[in-house]
Amino acid sequence: MSTLFAITLAAAATVQPSCSWDRPGANPYTGKTDAAIDRYTDIPERTRVKLKHRLNYGNPDEMVSITRDAITGKYAYDPEIRDMHFGAASVCHSVTRSKWAADRNEPGAVYCVDKHCILVPKICGNVSRIVRPRPAVALVPPAPEATPPNWNEHVGDTDLGLIDAPIVEDVPNLRTAGFLPAPLAQAPVEERVVEQPFVNRPVPDNQPIFPGGSVRPIIPPPPPVVPPVTAVPEPETYAMMLAGLGLLGFAARRKRRAAAAKAA
Repeated sequence: MSTLFAITLAAAATVQPSCSWDRPGANPYTGKTDAAIDRYTDIPERTRVKLKHRLNYGNPDEMVSITRDAITGKYAYDPEIRDMHFGAASVCHSVTRSKWAADRNEPGAVYCVDKHCILVPKICGNVSRIVRPRPAVALVPPAPEATPPNWNEHVGDTDLGLIDAPIVEDVPNLRTAGFLPAPLAQAPVEERVVEQPFVNRPVPDNQPIFPGGSVRPIIPPPPPVVPPVTAVPEPETYAMMLAGLGLLGFAARRKRRAAAAKAA
């Protein structure tokens, strides 16, 4: 529906500055909901189209409780009701319900689109407008943007700040510092030994020494000594040896008998 037609509808309606809604249901709205929404010409047209669509399909935000002094629901609403429709095309800018009993309670449906809220009481269907105030929100200053790291800042540096073993040149001579025994003056290079927990081998003068007294070996360790393996005779060997001894004994005995017979 065009804006011009909405203005025509608003002009055709009977507009009253104020009236009483002390008797809900006495003068219900008998017009169409689309025409009632189009009379609210201060609402943008796109918002009115959404509101009409939701009202036609019965898709409210929530059901509220209307009492004399408040409109309560899961959201907070101002207690004032305005622009209420009566009869076929009568609009009241402000309505009062001051004569309601304190315990009177009327249900109503609320439809909100883009901060514009429509109230439709169940008892009379009088399309009206209410206000849902926005909760106060503290302004939070935006977080400063993080400066991206400059990866070119350390190009060419050799020290990256890593925690690692110190360079060999920066380590003092552990012998001169008193952590290792001094080398023997008269002993040849091959016999100079640095006592360590697990290493005891000759160390030349130019042997580099690292923190903790560790020595990088230059001379490879000697191969392990393997003891000789003694062969164990098999049972057949003993049998052959006994057989040979028996044959030798038998031959010697026969020779003695032959010699005795010849002498007799």
